[in-house]
Amino acid sequence: MAALGPALTEVALLAGQVLHPAGELIDQVYFPSSAVISVVTPTLDGRSVESATVGFESLAGLSSALSGEPSASRVFAQVGGGAIRLPAAKLRDRALASPPLMQLLLRHMDAGISQAQQSVACNALHDAGPRLARWLLMTQDRVAGPVIPLTQEYLAIMLGVQRTTVTLVASALKRAGLIKYRRGVITILDREGLEREACECYAVSSQRFDKLLAPSHAH
Repeated sequence: MAALGPALTEVALLAGQVLHPAGELIDQVYFPSSAVISVVTPTLDGRSVESATVGFESLAGLSSALSGEPSASRVFAQVGGGAIRLPAAKLRDRALASPPLMQLLLRHMDAGISQAQQSVACNALHDAGPRLARWLLMTQDRVAGPVIPLTQEYLAIMLGVQRTTVTLVASALKRAGLIKYRRGVITILDREGLEREACECYAVSSQRFDKLLAPSHAH
């Protein structure tokens, strides 16, 4: 990655900022530092559901950057914060010249695909409450704190449900003393309790997350 240093730019992402519209070529990839990036799949009727979340462990826009094909998903900042931006062409050219870098990028791409596949199963098979607990835990893992700025609109995208459903499931978690929710900010009060409430997909995703960051895989 040292060879890419001159092409890297530190940027500040705003919550809700669209980084890659669906159906367009990706010209930049983003390595979040304190920001959290969301990958969502839109439908023709205007609805969308989140398929992956990207934090400091990886980068957004990787598969389309390597292939040179348009992105099928919309990518935006879920939580505002810092990130490092790199031209997609620079990453692609360097990866083609460096087998170790290409191997590392393929591992990250595989982790992203695995997360998206897990999300498909989760959305189809699990109830909204455990799914919400899972997404809150995944987001907290990336912001490294109990306070998560998430609006009801975004929670609906996370779960692929109506806002009324978000209100019901968030209220249930609040009554259970697991979270506090006010004005687009969720505070996790009982992480262990939230982990018990979450579906099995959180543990599966966490294991993949830890494996991706394992020092033995570093290049």
